[in-house]
Amino acid sequence: MSLLDRLSAFFNTPLIDLGDVSVTVLLVFKVFLFCFTVWAIATFVRRRLVFGILSRWTVDDGIKYAAARIGGYLVWVLGVLVGLPLIGIRLSSIMVALGAVGLGIGLGLQKIAENFVSGLILLVGRPIKVGDRIKVGDNVGTVVGIHARVTMVRTNDNVIILVPNAELVSGEVTNLTHNDRLVRFSFPIGVSYGSEPRQVARCLLEVAQDCDEIVSEPAPDVLLVGFGDSSLDFVLRAYCSSMVEQPEVLRSEINFAIWYKLKAAGIEIPFPQRDVHVKTVPAEFGGHSESPRLRSPLAP
Repeated sequence: MSLLDRLSAFFNTPLIDLGDVSVTVLLVFKVFLFCFTVWAIATFVRRRLVFGILSRWTVDDGIKYAAARIGGYLVWVLGVLVGLPLIGIRLSSIMVALGAVGLGIGLGLQKIAENFVSGLILLVGRPIKVGDRIKVGDNVGTVVGIHARVTMVRTNDNVIILVPNAELVSGEVTNLTHNDRLVRFSFPIGVSYGSEPRQVARCLLEVAQDCDEIVSEPAPDVLLVGFGDSSLDFVLRAYCSSMVEQPEVLRSEINFAIWYKLKAAGIEIPFPQRDVHVKTVPAEFGGHSESPRLRSPLAP
């Protein structure tokens, strides 16, 4: 037997039967080559055609990303419908083969199918898009990718959280930047009762006006929100669009500025003070009489 005959026999040796299709080494090679070709075409469509063409116009990055993803999915669908019959695989044969184990596959792929459909809803409806700042449960981060099964969210600690798409569609999600990136921040502060409230409000507004990250429109404002046990409680409210990903840094910067501004104005930031009344053991048990009231060690 010649070498060509041996190779032909090897590549045409049946491995397994799926319906009326005999899976051979040659068929496996064709399927591998087919998948690689479709993947290459889908990648080209996503990166070069869709994303490249849309980049020529002023289009939101989320729309570019969604269009590129959907374009890649369409290439795969068309590739399966057109390409498989060309390599000798009929879709009806695949359906018959899968029907034998359809129940098991259906149960196993139920979540995957749900997440895939949810991913399409996210890409088309765009309630959440790449670049949005979202809060899911206790996690807050920026959406960096929406894939077939999961959405990738990067936190401020540079940790990637993989959130199933179905949770973003059916669960409660807070999108901090859905309309725009302008977010209002609140900075609470308490001052002593001896302070003049209007002066405190002016100092807090000056802090907001001196901060380059705070926008002037909408204008910041100050509220006197309550009368605490040892302080007048104020809240400085201001809008910012450049520090949405770093709220702790903005809070720290504003708190530093508030401290120095109030200190320069002679306005005291109080701390809790308590009077402690200590009673001793009665005299019949070897104790002493009641001691005078003592000030807390925290008291000045």
